Amino acid sequence: MKYLQIYEEFKVKPREGTLYIFDFDDTLVEGPSFEKQAIKLLKESVSIGSLLKRSVKFIGKTIKDLKWENGRIYVEDPEQQITIAGNWVRKKGRVYLITPDKFYYTDMSLPTSAKKLSELYNSVENKAIVTGRIKAMKDKVEKSLEGFGLEQPNFGLFCYPSRQETGDQVAEWKAKTIVKLIKSTGFQKVKFYEDKSKWLRTVTNAVKKELPHIDWEGIKV
Repeated sequence: MKYLQIYEEFKVKPREGTLYIFDFDDTLVEGPSFEKQAIKLLKESVSIGSLLKRSVKFIGKTIKDLKWENGRIYVEDPEQQITIAGNWVRKKGRVYLITPDKFYYTDMSLPTSAKKLSELYNSVENKAIVTGRIKAMKDKVEKSLEGFGLEQPNFGLFCYPSRQETGDQVAEWKAKTIVKLIKSTGFQKVKFYEDKSKWLRTVTNAVKKELPHIDWEGIKV
């Protein structure tokens, strides 16, 4: 059978128990959002100014053009004249700012508290973390876990290498990483916790396609 060939390839046998895989930011831990800090800048704070100025240059606007509503920053564009570039997405007559990758290289993006799910994380035996945090920040992720009293995952902490290195966006990289992790460990039952619906769907689709025999549960946090 296909799955037996998979385990022969990785030289592992099917393993008993459940493997718990967790995302990091906004799943296990709570951190300061780029948008909230940027809104502070628009209210005369200057702590995140360089990233915000860089962002508006992508679409040929200035900070004065920015508005905010319900925790989201946007530019009005009812005629759809703005060419989307950088960390912006279009929704109807508005162009919304999303978090720039460079934000996650900075200490100001580090988490400030552990979330309720961290109790489950510490209670389970077999666990891994697969995070979109950039690999250059891995040591700080490890220190954050330690600081919040969270165990180091015994089946690995996997951080995003960068799109230039992998050729994949974060969701696709997560999917490939998790499929490979399941194959290499031999677990037959896997639970995955993720706060981003799109990323959760991407991973789930990949696992069901590559490993249809796995007892898989993708859980939106």
